[in-house]
Amino acid sequence: MQRSSTEKEISWKKVGGGSLRFNGRIIKPGQTFKARASEISPTFRDVIIPLEGIPGGAAPGQPAPVIKADPVEYKLKARGSGGWFDVVDINGKKINEKALKEDTANKLIKDLTE
Repeated sequence: MQRSSTEKEISWKKVGGGSLRFNGRIIKPGQTFKARASEISPTFRDVIIPLEGIPGGAAPGQPAPVIKADPVEYKLKARGSGGWFDVVDINGKKINEKALKEDTANKLIKDLTE
């Protein structure tokens, strides 16, 4: 996350279960901490709430707005000539561990994009 020197740090509270690793610290449930809104990943916005207003965002005590990520695309990639396939993302990273038949691979792509 980018740090803005003009952005003000605000107080946050961890409301979800489990611990959160943030900037080298472990934040436990119920614990409060200070951070800039730009430092909070969209992944964690459902388990923490701002205790102060976020400029252009959620009111105090309400979940912070979640920024939607760009949709991910998946494609089939043939694995040899035996009718086996891998499901890969747009970066070429393989999603499945074992080779899949074409119909199973297509079902996996459908499940991942829904």
